[in-house]
Order: sequence, then structure tokens, then C-alpha cells
Amino acid sequence: MFQPIKCFEMPLKLRGGELTLPRSYIYATRATPADTFRRFAERAKSEAGWRYHELDASHSPNVTAPEALMALLEKIVAERT
Repeated sequence: MFQPIKCFEMPLKLRGGELTLPRSYIYATRATPADTFRRFAERAKSEAGWRYHELDASHSPNVTAPEALMALLEKIVAERT
């Protein structure tokens, strides 16, 4: 699978003040040699306001670890309520 390059090139413009929604980053640890997402994971780990999680899966965890992904998503939701 390929990721469209525009998602990395187009800036996101937020309006209406600070972002107040809960944010979680899930890093899939079965990375390719290029590991495009490691830098985003490191940023999420170090920035305030983010909750960081790791999952033993490829970048498509719905395919390589669906049960583990579901359990993690349920945990994230439960922590928010």
C-alpha cells in the first residue's frame, strides 16, 4: 500500500484557537527500513497533549493485528471517559 504524498505536503490550517480534543498517537512497530513514521512518533512522545502508544503491527494494523488494534482503541476510549 502507498500513502499519498499530499498528506505530507499540505499544511493543516486550524482555526478557532488551541486544539482541545484528546490526541493519541499509535506507532506500529513493524516498520519498514525507511520507517517514515518514526519521526512523527518521537514528536508525539515529546509534545504535551499527546498520549503515545505502540502496537506490534505493520502500518496497516487492521490487517496485521486487528485484535490488538481493537483492544488498544478500546483502552484509549476508556481512558477518555
